[in-house]
Amino acid sequence: MQQKNHLTNHVMVGISISALQKWYPYAGIVKPRKRGGYFDAATVEIADVFYVATKIRRLTYKEYLQQVIPAGGLDAYLQKVNGLTLYNFLTKHISDEEKNNPIVQSVIRRIERNEAYQQSGRDFAGVA
Repeated sequence: MQQKNHLTNHVMVGISISALQKWYPYAGIVKPRKRGGYFDAATVEIADVFYVATKIRRLTYKEYLQQVIPAGGLDAYLQKVNGLTLYNFLTKHISDEEKNNPIVQSVIRRIERNEAYQQSGRDFAGVA
């Protein structure tokens, strides 16, 4: 079941609270202090990348803790182990069904926005 969360513009994919709570220690997620509170944007990004690592790249929780986090994140891990960026992995090396996953789409868009932001900063620095 998918539904759009109007506050974060994320598509909810039907992850149960109990399943998400099992991810906390592995993904480095800190749950909201207030009961019924919301996760901040950084925490949602962490959860998205953890989902991609475990469901799309098919890493175990243990591999995530012992290899991905020490490598500096999923992008750095993929570059080290597979010689490709997270963006290239998500756009060129997974099935169309996986590419159409709302969480995968969210990660791809975030990478594209970040790259565009960094490029605009480099362009501005070159003018100054």
